[in-house]
Amino acid sequence: MKKNKVLTVLLVLLLVGTALFAQATGETASTKLWPKTQPVVYVGFGAGGGTDTAVRPVIAKMEEYLGETINVVNQAGAASAVAANTVMYTKDHDGYSMFATGSAPISGFRVMDTSKTYWADWASFHPYMGAAALVVRTDSPIQTYAEAIAYLKTKKVNFAISGFGVGPHVLFEAVRDVAGVATPNYITAGSCRQAGINVIAGDAEISMATFSSVIDFIKAGQLRALAITDTKDYTDFGMNIPSITKVQANAENIPLLSETWPILIPRDAPANIVAKLTEAFYWAVKQPEIVDYAKNQGLVIAGYAGEDADKFLAIQEAGYAWTLHNVGSTVVSPEKFGIPKLAAFNWDVAKQQIKK
Repeated sequence: MKKNKVLTVLLVLLLVGTALFAQATGETASTKLWPKTQPVVYVGFGAGGGTDTAVRPVIAKMEEYLGETINVVNQAGAASAVAANTVMYTKDHDGYSMFATGSAPISGFRVMDTSKTYWADWASFHPYMGAAALVVRTDSPIQTYAEAIAYLKTKKVNFAISGFGVGPHVLFEAVRDVAGVATPNYITAGSCRQAGINVIAGDAEISMATFSSVIDFIKAGQLRALAITDTKDYTDFGMNIPSITKVQANAENIPLLSETWPILIPRDAPANIVAKLTEAFYWAVKQPEIVDYAKNQGLVIAGYAGEDADKFLAIQEAGYAWTLHNVGSTVVSPEKFGIPKLAAFNWDVAKQQIKK
């Protein structure tokens, strides 16, 4: 009889324990932002490139804040339009699929006819802002920006870029238009870092790349930076890289549109996911590791989200789309999409495109 009572008590305890465990497990699942599976960020460029290396540290800190894993995969192609189309048009807008690119490539999607999606379709988070740099191999006979322009005028030079329509390509198109340089023999490398490697390897003589993706090559003495697309010289880490405004005549006609590398999610994704991502993002960009990373990579913390991010991308599209068009590099005119020139940009008008 006593044995039966003990067994009964043990059975009751087991059932209660099982119920409590199930309840706790259920509560844990219900508090997860992504209870079904791990979300994925599709990076529109190759591993190790400027976009890839910009977003991964921030995503890691956002994971830390959220207590969840966010997978990152690289899906290069068409200046990140392939990844954008994957997320926007082939995945459910359930908050499990995100996209990462540069602010320049997404600004060229419509006029380059690589994707119909544009800034108004996305909520975006911009950790950093950075310039581009014109670089040569350290042992190149080209010592200055002026010498590079003179050399580019003498022959069709192998010129490495990440891809057509990316920020450094668009900026160099504006530079060569002002400087009176013919189109070089562009070599598309897939990422700005690889463009720098192509120069180091001797496959290209010059490159325009995001500064952050080649700064370690410059620090290591493998590349020489001739100019930077910023309004002031870059003098950190013992460097002295002149601003393009100092070395190029009529530089006021070059749109000094510093690029950002946003993480984007379809605007119609669940509001609670967008809100929690925003919270995690704002926390992440304030962390010492991210601040130090930005400085070491020659970047500036932007920290744009919400309306600030929307306005920034709308301005970027106006600048980049018309720059591409003015040098004859667009497939479709910006006018077709009602993209204003920068001089006519009005945020109150532009934001009407956002679907509520």
